[in-house]
Amino acid sequence: MGGWFMSSDCCHVVPDKEMHFVLDDASLLVCRREDRLLYRTSRHLIVAFFADSGRYRISHTERQIDPGLCLLLPPGCEIELIGAAEDIQCHRISFDVWGWGEQEPLAAVNDGWPYTIPITVMDNTHLLDVIHRLKSLQHGSSWRMRQTIALQELICLLLEQYEQSAGRSVSRETDNIRMTIRYLAEHYNENITVNQLARMAGMERAKYSAAFQLYMGKKPLDYLNSLRIEKAAKLLAEFDQPLRVIARQVGFSDEYYFNKRFTQYVGIPPRMYANISRSSVMPSNDASPSNEPRRIVISGSMLGELLALGIKPVGAELTIIRSQVVYRDLLQEVTDVGTLGDPSRIAALCPDLIVLGCKLNRHYNQLLSIAPTVILDNTLQTWDRLLSVADLVGKHEEAEAWIADYEKRWGMMWKSLNTDKKLHETAVVLLLFQGQLYLMGNSGFGVSLYHANGFLPSDCVIELMEQGEAFRKVSVDALPRLDGDRLFLLTDFREIDNQNVQWLMNTQGWQAMNAVKRGCVHMVESSWNYDDPVTRDRLLSVLPNILQFHSADRVALAGCV
Repeated sequence: MGGWFMSSDCCHVVPDKEMHFVLDDASLLVCRREDRLLYRTSRHLIVAFFADSGRYRISHTERQIDPGLCLLLPPGCEIELIGAAEDIQCHRISFDVWGWGEQEPLAAVNDGWPYTIPITVMDNTHLLDVIHRLKSLQHGSSWRMRQTIALQELICLLLEQYEQSAGRSVSRETDNIRMTIRYLAEHYNENITVNQLARMAGMERAKYSAAFQLYMGKKPLDYLNSLRIEKAAKLLAEFDQPLRVIARQVGFSDEYYFNKRFTQYVGIPPRMYANISRSSVMPSNDASPSNEPRRIVISGSMLGELLALGIKPVGAELTIIRSQVVYRDLLQEVTDVGTLGDPSRIAALCPDLIVLGCKLNRHYNQLLSIAPTVILDNTLQTWDRLLSVADLVGKHEEAEAWIADYEKRWGMMWKSLNTDKKLHETAVVLLLFQGQLYLMGNSGFGVSLYHANGFLPSDCVIELMEQGEAFRKVSVDALPRLDGDRLFLLTDFREIDNQNVQWLMNTQGWQAMNAVKRGCVHMVESSWNYDDPVTRDRLLSVLPNILQFHSADRVALAGCV
């Protein structure tokens, strides 16, 4: 054992060679299922668990038992085992710690020893091998010496594991959480537990769950369920299969639970979702809006289209986008109607027209009873969306004039920026959001970037466009294959110095990209990752400034809003 230890009794530093350990007993401690067992230590004690049944309590702290969990307890400590559906079986190794010249065993070594702190040993085989050597019943002075060596090896193993865990940086823990996120994306249809994920991350369950929720905004199992629902939605839209089959394909063993979770996440039952998704006709109502609606409520992603036509709605779905869009100055006096549009909030505004951007709105029938309700296709490209809104409010000519003026100014901007060096360069747009990377297709910021006189989409972006995908989640390992002449990274400037950006720039995948090696990286505020008319119009004056910066060192000046 390396290092120095301080006796709490004599308060002086004691080197390893002046301290030795004497094994007292190595046996099995059993707590029967649904029972409790209180054990008080009279010597130093190591407790090692190899199953995930039950819990334990020390003082006022209660924790789940996981495989590989070990505890180092001082003399006089009490531990209570709390049985569950199965018996708790753990290995108990008691020993004394002696300092040379001391008349009594030490009550504690020093503050550096991780007493009562849960230590998870990742190499369970090594741990079990050491314990078996300790429990050997052979006799003789040589074997006794081997047991002493095994005891020292066990203590070393626990201290080293603790030091590695305590010394692990935040970025390392973040890497481990990302690793479990990637695992969930690939194994979402398997039986996965939080204990399993925590072990993979090398973290205690409670700490892992808290870190995961802080990182992703959801608890691990909630995130897993959202992945499964997302996959199920795609299957429901494409294939006519029984619900029980689709449920099992995405990891739900129970059809009723799948139905409940799907309805909770999406807002409508899965069978209704399938029928609507596979239908070519959107739900509609026979009522027509007034020729000149004056009190419009809009729910969905077409707020920018309405504002571009000079119409400010009385209510809109602002819960999420209010802090994200670049036209926050235009949202004064617009009431937030909540996510998906709360019928009670909308009714209080007395609208004469309700516009929905999604045909899968759970409140559709209720909204229909409040005012004429029209559903528009929010998957259309910018100009098609603008024209569909314009037709609804009687401003088709104004919309066409707006588009023509923008196209002219857009082309002039690129001509003023274009040089022989930039001509025909390819570009890739990546979004970093909550630690996840997304490759953007012909949506968001990329819509304004790709132009005959501007940048060309790289091969990976062209593939995305051909498959009709607005964006795609990508891994860091895939970054070198997504390379273009220029790289645009969209992120939240309020967190530009956070661990996610720093982590990304330190990965091998990022550093292997040619655009990164050449310094052709442009950092962009993620608020510009919208392709509504208002955002695109304002981006014309900002994009030249963004293109001036090629380094994260000066990112705070590029694309600020």
